[in-house]
Amino acid sequence: MKELGLTFMVCIIGLNMVLMMEKVLRLSRLMSGVGASYADMTWVVILIQPQILVLTIPMALLLSVLLTYGRLGVDNELTVLRSSGMKFGEIARPVFYLSAVLLAFSVFITLYLIPLSSKTLRGELNRVLRERAPMSIEPGVFFTSFKGFLILVNEKTDGAFRGIFISDSRNLESERVIVAQEGKLSLDKEMQPAFSLTDGTVHIVNRDSSTEINFAEYKFTIRLSGEILNRKKSEMTLPELYKKAVTEKTNGTGYFIEFHRRLSFPALIIALAFLAPALSLRAGKTGKTGGFIIGLLVFTIYYVALLYFENLVRAGKLPHLACWIPFAALTAVAVLLYRREK
Repeated sequence: MKELGLTFMVCIIGLNMVLMMEKVLRLSRLMSGVGASYADMTWVVILIQPQILVLTIPMALLLSVLLTYGRLGVDNELTVLRSSGMKFGEIARPVFYLSAVLLAFSVFITLYLIPLSSKTLRGELNRVLRERAPMSIEPGVFFTSFKGFLILVNEKTDGAFRGIFISDSRNLESERVIVAQEGKLSLDKEMQPAFSLTDGTVHIVNRDSSTEINFAEYKFTIRLSGEILNRKKSEMTLPELYKKAVTEKTNGTGYFIEFHRRLSFPALIIALAFLAPALSLRAGKTGKTGGFIIGLLVFTIYYVALLYFENLVRAGKLPHLACWIPFAALTAVAVLLYRREK
């Protein structure tokens, strides 16, 4: 149990670092572009952990069992244990103990931590964008961090801009384009970006008409509707996902897929608890390297199959319950192998 727990910790740390790279790189491009601090990035890395853990916990469980029991097999310790009369169920008991703890933790992550961390992450990103984005506008570069706005300036000196172009497309029926010679950008009392513009023109285009207004001074506040970043499916709880899936007519399938995936990854721990010990015996004398390769291969096949059936569901070729077919197949194989070894 001690060796299994230590190997699991090593595996989950390594897997988390690998899978975290893609998310961190994507978020760092967004946050570094608006001048986010090191503390902001650290907090973001912490907030994305629950979304990664729900995937890496089953992977780390499978790899740790294959590595630990593979080592026992290479050193002939499994042979000695079975020759002394110990049953396979007793040998595999530490795996079930660890799986029970991981199952409870994964359910907690799925039901509580993922919605909470995703909501907090969106709020943190919105805060950084609101507070730091106005200071990150660079001359000659289109600035699109504010949803519905496109901002371009020609020169920037001491916080003042020259040659300002602002496109406001939040309302498609009445789009606005603002052009000004000079201006400054700051945050008002409500933490909304506000421009103080001089010597410019406002062009308002409707469906059947257009209006042009010249101004000497114009204060323009970018009233961001709600949050800069919209709410995502990961922020919803399981009841919210199911309700949205049932009531949404156009994108209900997407909510069903998220709902089933949120449940299937914790349930995957149960299947792996039966599969991993039996698979480690069949790995023979391949040792740690063979166990590592087999573990990655099993999980790769499972994940590819999961994505395949999810795409079929998304395309409308299968009902949403088909998302559970890869899990059902893996569970059947796991129980079959476990019964043969038992």
